[in-house]
Amino acid sequence: MTRIVILGGGFAGLTLATHLDPLAAQGKADVTLVDRAPHFAMGLNLQWVFAGRRSPQEGQRMYASLRPRHVRFLHDEATAIDTARRSVRTRSALLPYDHLVLALGADLAPDLVPGLAEGAYNLFELDSVMQFRDAVQRVDGGTLLIAIASMPFKCPPAPYEYAFLVDDALRQRGVREKVRLVLTTPEPQPMPVAGKAVGDAVKGMLAERGIEYLTGHKPKAVDAAARRVTYENGAQLEYGLMAAVPPHRAPKVVRDAGLADASGFVPAELGTFRAQAPNVYAVGDVAAIKLPTGSPHPKAGVFAESQALTVARRLAAEILGGEHEKYPGQGTCYVEVGRNEAAPAEIRLLEEGGPTARIEPPSVNGLELKRRFETERFERWFGG
Repeated sequence: MTRIVILGGGFAGLTLATHLDPLAAQGKADVTLVDRAPHFAMGLNLQWVFAGRRSPQEGQRMYASLRPRHVRFLHDEATAIDTARRSVRTRSALLPYDHLVLALGADLAPDLVPGLAEGAYNLFELDSVMQFRDAVQRVDGGTLLIAIASMPFKCPPAPYEYAFLVDDALRQRGVREKVRLVLTTPEPQPMPVAGKAVGDAVKGMLAERGIEYLTGHKPKAVDAAARRVTYENGAQLEYGLMAAVPPHRAPKVVRDAGLADASGFVPAELGTFRAQAPNVYAVGDVAAIKLPTGSPHPKAGVFAESQALTVARRLAAEILGGEHEKYPGQGTCYVEVGRNEAAPAEIRLLEEGGPTARIEPPSVNGLELKRRFETERFERWFGG
């Protein structure tokens, strides 16, 4: 029986578990899914908690209620990976494997920018987002800064969505005109891989709301006491309240195993998603994947899901025989813009001549499609 170990229960891990479950049911594969958390939540849950649309628990699902019943879920943390012996050590078990899929996502590393952890709320950490929400409700003037610390980062629309939601919150309180709202980024434009048209559309929405947008600004250090950010380009910006997308990198267990390269992530082959070690795959945020144009593959749940489906089908074809489908490299994100609206943005990464993308006008229906996106996957992975 083929032993498959999946590290990480996010979009990719859950997709792999779901599509490998029939193999496990037939006795063709022994599949183990490992995650250190007891529950799963999408990144959009953070923004909806910030916007006051739901409690954190409403967007969480327990791994104990996984729909794929023939996959073993291990609530544990991987502590070591031995690719020579083809085994994973967790805190409680030794897991030998024939195939290992790294779907651990990215670790947040605010310590890579001196002072960032002390001076800014973390936009990808639940408790910090809730504290930031409460702080925004107390703001009545000054500068509110949202800073992207480095590239790449997961969910490329997320910091822009937070800027729109902050703008919304301040307007609801009638204090928006008293607050300077600034978004800084090292990017040349919003969501660069999506192309100029999408970038211009997002910039237009920022400008319409009076949100200052500064590109080419990578934070070098944050002085939390003085409430000042110094950027690598020499600029400085003083703020009253700051939230940030911190630097990302592969989890320590992956780096310690020698699987990450200088990018801080695991290089993987586009289409097969094979890492450099034999019988190891890397999908989702943990992976460093290059598009045919040489641009980095964006890190987003919809692409992690598609990559994982490709790997699951390749493994099934290897075990059972038969053909497998190619990686399509396309997906749709729903960019939240406040006002209870979202703008669907579709991107095709593997078009001849390079990626193509289009973004629809924001609408209430766009936000409903985003809700449906979550609902459909909760049904698929957890039964509801």
